Amino acid sequence: MSDSAGHQAKLDQAKLDRTWLCSVVFMDVVGYSSRSVQVQMHLKHRFNEYLSEAIKDVAENDRVILDTGDGAAICFLGDPEVAMFSALKLQSCFARDDREHQPGLRVRIGVNLGPLKLVRDINGNLNAIGEGINSGQRVMSFAGENQILVSRSFYEVVGCLSDSYGRLFRFEGVKKDKHVREHLVYELVPPSADKSADQAWEQIVAVAPPEPAIDPEMLRKLEAVMLPLLGPVARHMVKTEAQTQSNFDALVQKLADHFSVKHEREAFLAAVRVEFNFGLPPPAIAVPLAFDVNMLEKARHELAAHIGPMAKLIVDRAIKQARSPEEFLDALAIEVPPKDRDRFRSKLAGR
Repeated sequence: MSDSAGHQAKLDQAKLDRTWLCSVVFMDVVGYSSRSVQVQMHLKHRFNEYLSEAIKDVAENDRVILDTGDGAAICFLGDPEVAMFSALKLQSCFARDDREHQPGLRVRIGVNLGPLKLVRDINGNLNAIGEGINSGQRVMSFAGENQILVSRSFYEVVGCLSDSYGRLFRFEGVKKDKHVREHLVYELVPPSADKSADQAWEQIVAVAPPEPAIDPEMLRKLEAVMLPLLGPVARHMVKTEAQTQSNFDALVQKLADHFSVKHEREAFLAAVRVEFNFGLPPPAIAVPLAFDVNMLEKARHELAAHIGPMAKLIVDRAIKQARSPEEFLDALAIEVPPKDRDRFRSKLAGR
């Protein structure tokens, strides 16, 4: 085996040995199965061409593509922004195709941010399984023709990156899937939707967030420290938090808050001390006197079983807003499906 082949094999194995937090763009061609075989071939050929064009600048190691038969799912292992831009590019291509061809491509698009595992299928190709892709498919099922809907987890990460990005999302409402599970979904629309696709895309590029105030080389080193612990999404985390922090120490503490597991947070801070050759105080945990630290960890764990990785953000927000333990439980319980709320509250209350 050549050195390059051996290196690629190690990279592939590393992908299989971990759980990924990544963005999934799930697409389904409307009415595909009811078409004749000849029409299906034409539709799928154009669909694949548009997909290839939309992700041509995304490194192969940063994505996994799954053919679903009547569509596809793209797992983006890096920045969630890349998934957003790719989905908008694809939507523009599909809308243009629908105008120029008969029959045209009409595609439902769902975007989700969540955990998944990479496995090998019977042919040895990478495949993805887990809540991240399952929820992406459910969000897609709520979308209309050539519409993009995104999950709350994706919106809360990308929408807060900048005011300009936030304006690309419109709250669509609460949807229930076939399992009676509730999903808060948002529509992703290009700016100035009344303009042509090319004009809209130019405006998206123009509203990119400003460069952070902290030295880029220090940010690059922070990314390198976080990569082994969080994967490629670390680049997005550093970029996002750097937009809101002008002080390096404050940035490090903010990044440490993304590690819900104590030993991972400690490993991150220890790696920062080694990389930058200075000491940092342990992260301050802003816990009101009314709350027990162990109970907060339990709350994050129990809520994550229902809504996934966004549980940490929801719990942290509830800590700041709640004025009593009862208000805290109410704020978390509202995020849980109605049929599970009483059991969820009982677990946290120790009953």
